[in-house]
Amino acid sequence: MAGSLQSNSDLALMRLQPLVQDSAWQYTHWNNLLQLGLPTGTDEDWKYTSLAKFNDVDFTSVKPATVLSKSDVMLWKDDGYRLIFIDGKFASDLSDVIAGVEIQRFEQWLNSDESTNDAIKPEFTSELTDATAKDGLFITIAAKVTVDKPIYLLHFSNSKVGEVTSVRHHLRLEKLASCQLVEHYISSSDTQGVTLSRLSTTIADGARLEHIKLIEAGREQYHLAHNDIKTGRDVNVSSSTFLLSGQLIRHQLSTELGDVGCNVSFNSLALPTSSECFDSRTFLHHSAPHCHSQQLHKIVGLGEGVGVFDGMIYVNQGAIKTDGQMDNHNLLLSTKSQVNSRPKLEIYADDVKCSHGATTGKIDPEQVFYLQARGIPKPLAEQMITKAFAAQVYEKVTLNNIRQYLLQHVTQKLECGNNV
Repeated sequence: MAGSLQSNSDLALMRLQPLVQDSAWQYTHWNNLLQLGLPTGTDEDWKYTSLAKFNDVDFTSVKPATVLSKSDVMLWKDDGYRLIFIDGKFASDLSDVIAGVEIQRFEQWLNSDESTNDAIKPEFTSELTDATAKDGLFITIAAKVTVDKPIYLLHFSNSKVGEVTSVRHHLRLEKLASCQLVEHYISSSDTQGVTLSRLSTTIADGARLEHIKLIEAGREQYHLAHNDIKTGRDVNVSSSTFLLSGQLIRHQLSTELGDVGCNVSFNSLALPTSSECFDSRTFLHHSAPHCHSQQLHKIVGLGEGVGVFDGMIYVNQGAIKTDGQMDNHNLLLSTKSQVNSRPKLEIYADDVKCSHGATTGKIDPEQVFYLQARGIPKPLAEQMITKAFAAQVYEKVTLNNIRQYLLQHVTQKLECGNNV
């Protein structure tokens, strides 16, 4: 049975309690959530990302009703293997079978492996998603298997006011396995629905992963996400996250480098405009020696958009020869947009090379002048400079079709961004 509310500050969670699913470990996560309470502005980690509207909504699970458009049905169809979710439920009839890949439904693995249930840094989103998830996939890439085409984990939803879509996935790469995984969330609704998403990943020795995540939520939609990555030895990982549209998006990526010789690259691009708030967070735990990490996170603020970046590199005692670099660069295209940046380091080992840096500013007028002197109109010059700024992130993606998709989205956002 779900736990009791502890104080008046937790009363807002009563609106979420009907979403809790009927399994022992999901009730455990609900009880953990009650201990945390609903985040408020007094919580440093939620200072710029308000969930105040949660106090005014009666939440229900989304009622699967979405009918895919022809363009949705065809999205990425010729580019790889597709695993499709509609309103939070797996659509096996629209999804592909993948050689060398084992796929289990959520209810099959729910209680089978407790280690996949634990977040590296448990927080509100991870606990809420684990407590309320109704579907998801456990994807296993067998040892020494290289998946020949990218796997697209596609989610389409049309949640209405108060409706919550909650999905929980796990990806396991066995020794020397390799794959590319694209998580793509698309909401066609402009009403105040909520999507909760969580992907945990375990990567065995010598395996390789390229992970790409795109979030396109409706104008009034909330999307709260928490991803975890746990590695073995000599692992290579890149993960690139793109926060593209929605009223509020908050994405947490937590990673634990659990053995020597790992090489990881984490990148993100957020494009908040109008009254959107996009919050990108990373926690990287260097717990083993001789590992390398490189991070690049960028925010382009348009209109009255609010961007948040919060990153932590944590180096354990004994994690010698760690090389960890984290950069956050932000571009404000409007006098009303704002960015809040908080990169951090905690180092408890000697003989390491770690650094972080953050910059926030407007377009350099000298760059604009240079282009204007070559006959390029000022608006086009500013757009070219902004595209080049964003491209430093999405050009790290190896899939050309994704790069072109992102370029189109950036162009559209700049044309409609209300940059004043």
